Amino acid sequence: MILTVILIFVCFALLHSLLAADRTKDLFTRLAGRGFVKVFYRLIYVIISAAASAAAFRIIYMLPDTVIWAPPPTVKAFMGLLQLAGLLLGLATFSLIDSMEFIGLKQAIRHIKGEPPSGDAEGINQRLTTGGLYGAMRHPLYTAGILIFTFIPVITVNWLTVSVLADLYFIYGAFIEERRLLKRFGQDYREYMKKVPRFLPRIPLGR
Repeated sequence: MILTVILIFVCFALLHSLLAADRTKDLFTRLAGRGFVKVFYRLIYVIISAAASAAAFRIIYMLPDTVIWAPPPTVKAFMGLLQLAGLLLGLATFSLIDSMEFIGLKQAIRHIKGEPPSGDAEGINQRLTTGGLYGAMRHPLYTAGILIFTFIPVITVNWLTVSVLADLYFIYGAFIEERRLLKRFGQDYREYMKKVPRFLPRIPLGR
């Protein structure tokens, strides 16, 4: 079953990465035009990714599985709290960004209102955010995902495999995003990287 889970996850990761690649956006730009990509690409990308995620998790959930470790109630509750912390961290991060634009709805609404498209290739008017949670860690959304996937209270073969693969994909995604942000914001982002940790805030140590 592990190989089946890996295959399902790899198929999802390849689809997700392919849709996020600049080459794919360039291809759609040549086929459908820059305006179409600015208005609709992000929304299409999010819908396909969400549907692929739901399908992948549904298939994995239906596969035969074996429990590796069922922790005692106290440990299970603690792991659940860490997952809740991840969920709250994710929600708090979304409050700092334009979530409607992030999922592509704002671009489509602007188009319906007759407003011209703006922003980058996906119509996102991105600014370098360094305050709030982004002042403590560079990738709070990825940290949230790692918390949620790592601390699944009942550890089974299939879901342990998913957790490891998901965590690796989050880490990979952070490096890819940083490369993109360096290209866009240059020295400003390089200075930000020097000051703020990638996933976990620095804990000040007393002397």
